[in-house]
Amino acid sequence: MGAQVADIGGAKSDQELKEAMVTACQILGNEGVTEAAFNVSVRLPGGRMMAHPITSPTLVTVENILTYEPGAKMNDYKAHPVLYAARPDIGAIVHTHPPYTIAFGTLGEEFKPIHHYGAPFHGKISTYESPGQTKSEDRAGDIARALGTGCALLQQGHGVITVGKDLKEAMLLTLYLEESFKILAITRQMGGKPKELSLQESEMISQQILKQRSQDKAWAHYADKLRINAGRPAYADRISSLRSVTA
Repeated sequence: MGAQVADIGGAKSDQELKEAMVTACQILGNEGVTEAAFNVSVRLPGGRMMAHPITSPTLVTVENILTYEPGAKMNDYKAHPVLYAARPDIGAIVHTHPPYTIAFGTLGEEFKPIHHYGAPFHGKISTYESPGQTKSEDRAGDIARALGTGCALLQQGHGVITVGKDLKEAMLLTLYLEESFKILAITRQMGGKPKELSLQESEMISQQILKQRSQDKAWAHYADKLRINAGRPAYADRISSLRSVTA
């Protein structure tokens, strides 16, 4: 059975998914992981794929997001259809250029988590060492094989591909991965060797972090930061204002 349609906050229609994708792209930009380039796609029923144009995350709109039919020829997004075909469990794909993630990807080290939000990546990160963009079916196939059954693929000196069961999870895993490498870098600057989580600890913690309630809370948090930066009332401010009116 293939992956189900990505479901963000109850989104079921293509229109609702487009609105969710706009929010996801803006979150990625707001959190500073999309410098230079990025792309996001969502699997749809019947082998279709939804993707935004190659542009700034601030310029992605509901109107310019496209839906591609199975087998459609695309100049961009070469790896995405191949990854969906190889992994029926993948519902969404995020490719970004996060600075701490890129830096770690050049070290040739195996990642071992040292804090909770690194736990989902324990034993699930691989590296694709061939430089350059994915411009051919052959390279797309190589990327799919390199990712294997993992959730993140470090493209050495380039960026990262992160996958999830839906758009929400793929977006959050991208942010959690960058946070993990940032904390690791800070810890190393302090000197000494950080204590690593065991695989058993990581598996237990991952279940807590990736449960739906936790993902919904995290999505709401990052979306609310967007409203604050845009000068719109944040959730807490709206609730406070409502209480003052109804008091």
